[in-house]
Amino acid sequence: MSRKYAGLTPYEGYEDMIVEKQDGVVTVTLNRPEKLNALSPAMRFGLRRILEDVNDDDDAKVLVLTGAGRGFCSGADMGSGPAAGAAPPSRQDIEESRFGWINRFRTMRKPIIAAVNGVAAGGGFSLALACDVRIASDQARFVSAFIRRAILPDQCATWLLPHRVGTSRALLQLWLSDEVKAEEALRIGMADRVVPQDELMTQTMALARRLAEGPSITIELTKQAVYHAMGVSLETHAEYEENLLNKVHHTEDVKEGRQAFREKRKPVFKGR
Repeated sequence: MSRKYAGLTPYEGYEDMIVEKQDGVVTVTLNRPEKLNALSPAMRFGLRRILEDVNDDDDAKVLVLTGAGRGFCSGADMGSGPAAGAAPPSRQDIEESRFGWINRFRTMRKPIIAAVNGVAAGGGFSLALACDVRIASDQARFVSAFIRRAILPDQCATWLLPHRVGTSRALLQLWLSDEVKAEEALRIGMADRVVPQDELMTQTMALARRLAEGPSITIELTKQAVYHAMGVSLETHAEYEENLLNKVHHTEDVKEGRQAFREKRKPVFKGR
């Protein structure tokens, strides 16, 4: 665990969120249903911390993020302030609360799946977009919401959304702040799958477990390669990809994959 969170027990002591780990899958449920899981200071801290907890845990293969009740996350809690007697935030804390913690979703090695159970608005909209994959219930709604309050879109929405849906469509979504329902989100690439509300977690966990049973080193480096490719030329990326291939080539899972192919059986990967 990083020095920043030294002394904290992994997966315990989180506020405003429920953290569970089973079969290599860590599930985080934002737990302020009375406020549609608006982001409290404790939630922001917890989201930063959980990424490091999962990243540093070799037994954790996948992170699933969802919300309690009717909402996924309604963004910033405009009515909450710092706790009484709390120290003023440092400059680093202020900057990270704006964008740094969202960037960690991209740099974290392991797959992150958003199970979007209801409204994802404002910062919650950005949070869903920051995850690697979005499984939406048929009751999910996506709303950028920033312009409705004359707020410049933040939490990296101006980077995340164009990469999901394209530049012109992203501009219209951000300018107009129109609600995007689940089926439309699927059509334009904002969501990756849409499932019935009562099957959301069942289907999400099935996907998560499938990833958790896979060759985790290869899966992690594949994520790393895909995100690296988004900011460099083909020639630069080809060399980077070759370096990653060399790393994967020497893993036990590659040997197991080849052996299983020869023996015509399902491989049993160990993440080594």
